Amino acid sequence: ADETYEVLSHTSRRTNLIDQVIAAALQAGIDGINLDFELISAECGEDYVQFVRELSIKCHQNGLAFSVDNYVPMPYNTFYDLEEQSVFADYVVIMGYDEHFAGSYEAGSVASYNYVKEGIEETLRDVPADKVINAVPFYTRLWNETPKTDEERAEDQGTEAASYSMKVTSEALGMEEAAQRVSEAGATVTWDDTAKQNYAEWQGDNDSTYRIWLEDASSLEVKLGLMKDNNLAGTAAWKLGFETSDIWDLIQKYVN
Repeated sequence: ADETYEVLSHTSRRTNLIDQVIAAALQAGIDGINLDFELISAECGEDYVQFVRELSIKCHQNGLAFSVDNYVPMPYNTFYDLEEQSVFADYVVIMGYDEHFAGSYEAGSVASYNYVKEGIEETLRDVPADKVINAVPFYTRLWNETPKTDEERAEDQGTEAASYSMKVTSEALGMEEAAQRVSEAGATVTWDDTAKQNYAEWQGDNDSTYRIWLEDASSLEVKLGLMKDNNLAGTAAWKLGFETSDIWDLIQKYVN
């Protein structure tokens, strides 16, 4: 975040970066540029939005499409200024995932139905639908919950973690690997109608429980349905190679 501020807070450094990016894009013969700057600090917000303006102008002068990646809108990230982004960018991409992430204190879906739905609705307050792209996850997290020891409870005193009784760890898995882990465990998959995802859980060692909310054709179809219902410009995904082959037929059905 400090490095980003160091670059973006100087006009000359922004210009230098933009020139290099445009030159590289033209040399590679690509169709456009997707900007993905994360963990930007609030003090950097104004300079970041200025960078978006300047980069968009250069992209359009050179016939390059320009899209910007964003978190799901929350009160703490308003300085990304989606409304201003939408004036300049061709597309505003919402990364509709990481609802529960690597550092989460509790197990949960990476992209449950309501999280994605609310993210789209919040974005549409500031951005016209034909400029909004909702990104979906091709990955999920396998969670492991273990009851905390007395020592761990003592260590957590006074921190946010103290209100959680379980110690939680997780790993990110692509669709195929996730399905494989469920099958190896011999776990039963049931439909979680709140998250609108297939869900499985099973017991591990040391009183631990594994939980997983799967991303697959069923969960993705629901998210793509939200995209279609809201007349969005399209979808994006993170990340290539984590999907199973049937996913592309599904996306094709909703995008065209």
